Amino acid sequence: MVRKTIKKIHGTRRLRKLLNEHYEGEVLDNLVADLYPLLDRVGYDSVEQIIRVCTQLARNSSRTAVTLLKESLGLVDRLLKYGDKDLVMNVYGLSSQVSKYNEGTAVRLLAVSPELIDRVGYEGLEKIAGLCSQVATERRFIAALLEMTPGLIDKVGLDVLEKVAGLCSQVAGYSSRTAVRLLGQSSELIDRVGYDVLEKVVGLCSQVARRDSFVAARLLEMSPALIDRVSYDCLGKMAELCCQVNKDDSFIAARVLDESPELIARLHGYGDTELVTTVYGLCSQVASDYNWRTAVRVLGMSPELIERLLRYGDKELVMNVYGLSSAVGRYSWRTAVGLLEESPDLIGRAGYEGLEKVAYRASEIVKVEGEEKATSFVRGEASEYADFFVAITEGLELERVKPVLLHYLNALLGYRIEIVEARGAATTDGERIFLPGRVKEFKEEDKNFVLYKVLATHEEAHLEYGSFDFELMRVQDVVSRVKGKYVSAQ
Repeated sequence: MVRKTIKKIHGTRRLRKLLNEHYEGEVLDNLVADLYPLLDRVGYDSVEQIIRVCTQLARNSSRTAVTLLKESLGLVDRLLKYGDKDLVMNVYGLSSQVSKYNEGTAVRLLAVSPELIDRVGYEGLEKIAGLCSQVATERRFIAALLEMTPGLIDKVGLDVLEKVAGLCSQVAGYSSRTAVRLLGQSSELIDRVGYDVLEKVVGLCSQVARRDSFVAARLLEMSPALIDRVSYDCLGKMAELCCQVNKDDSFIAARVLDESPELIARLHGYGDTELVTTVYGLCSQVASDYNWRTAVRVLGMSPELIERLLRYGDKELVMNVYGLSSAVGRYSWRTAVGLLEESPDLIGRAGYEGLEKVAYRASEIVKVEGEEKATSFVRGEASEYADFFVAITEGLELERVKPVLLHYLNALLGYRIEIVEARGAATTDGERIFLPGRVKEFKEEDKNFVLYKVLATHEEAHLEYGSFDFELMRVQDVVSRVKGKYVSAQ
């Protein structure tokens, strides 16, 4: 008993001697009482090192230093579950090394060290400390890294976490917020598309950051909604477009990015990833070589434009039209955009072959007379357009036979009917008959005229025989009459 008392008096004197350089009064007394149990656990020399490290970690805040010292007993007890006092001293030494880069990071690392050792051992803790040292200036990201590390280790393992942390450290260089979000989403993204794709996307955004950190950060934040719906090339084209826009208007650039998931979903309704990439590729070229406002307008109208083109063909036709416009863009993007906007009407009147002829002629005009005249030509505003178009169109035009068809239909129906040029196939709305603006199924004009009559007669029959006279309220009466006739007969 006396020996224990003498030992405690001796121990407390030595602790007081260690601490009185930095603390005094009641604070000193409390620390001596709190730290005395450590003497039995790790010995005097180790306690001396713990005091030195805690004072170093909180050199700018005596309150923080006191807190660290008070918590040391519990921390040491937790660490001793995974090793001896040598492990404890190694952990404190490791934190001391990290403090050379960032004291706050060292404090956080020390606090979570038992949990990390439990998952990955001391060697894993050393690796994590190394990661933290690499991004020591990005305090927000480090805090998130240390907070998320235990959970991420469980999900992806330490080796993958090292890679992910390296990627995120690149991002932290231009946006700590984005790096934190990427770190939190990394497990989900790797499950969806694999680490290699994630690495490519981060690499792309890091390249973009050299030109425009805002676009890089926003594009990366949007990547979870886009990464498995578009190609890597498409993300690049999107970035190029938004970089051009952001030079003049960051609000519009942000809107283009924010609206991209919805737009891409609409475009996927008409085609696949290749089509989406083609649309963004053309728009990025327009923005780079002509005008970003025009590019944004073309991007926004693309779903409606594609829908109109699909009335005359399939996805291959759409791809060909965009490709043809890009070819004209080598000479003039202003003319190319005009051709693209007019393409559904031109195909409706002259087919894709006619569109190709218009594109070729427009390219020739650009070389000789300039893009203004070429653009007027594709929009049908140039004087030579009418003669050129007559020369390239084939088949029979509706306007030529409309009077004869009207007379024919009026005789069948017994009343006057209106014929309107259709955007697509022949149809009727119950009051008017819509027919194609041109029929060219046959080389002979008289056969094309017979086809017009067949189409017109088919739509006329809907009117003559009451396709539009159906009344829902009369259904019950009809059902009752049928049941009365056939059910009673059984």
